Amino acid sequence: MKTLIILVFFFLLSSCNKTDPTPETSDEIYKDLLEEFEVASKGLESEQKNLQKLQQERDSAVPQTGQVKFANQKVNETLATVNKLQQQKQFFEIKIELRKSEARRKYLESKKLGKPWPDPVEIANYKASMKLQRDKLNWEKNKGMKKDVPRGTKEHGAEPAKAEHGGGGH
Repeated sequence: MKTLIILVFFFLLSSCNKTDPTPETSDEIYKDLLEEFEVASKGLESEQKNLQKLQQERDSAVPQTGQVKFANQKVNETLATVNKLQQQKQFFEIKIELRKSEARRKYLESKKLGKPWPDPVEIANYKASMKLQRDKLNWEKNKGMKKDVPRGTKEHGAEPAKAEHGGGGH
């Protein structure tokens, strides 16, 4: 019984030093890039289906009624969207491969130096930058600035002070 406990304890100690063959699976940045890739892939598939429908509509449009012009416009817009999504998909494929190799390198480096993996500072910086990229920034140029007020007043919406003129004139 005593030897069994010692063997289990020894096994636990030896397994802690084992390197992870796929450290990127525990990396939040890598996971986020995979999600972005999936979104781009699904968007591309739906736009390609939409393009096929629009091309069929264009082919069945009645000539010289203006329908062909609008159908061509929709097809061209959808082609541009498909092209953009193909580029995004390819971009995320490249980013995933780069992050995979970088995650493996950083994992081995952090294991050698005894640092935590994944690096919490790097993940916090990534999340902050992604929040700025993904959020729709609503910027009001006059926010916080004083608006013009009528002459002779100090507040918004107040009526201008009426100047009293002396004798004749205007």
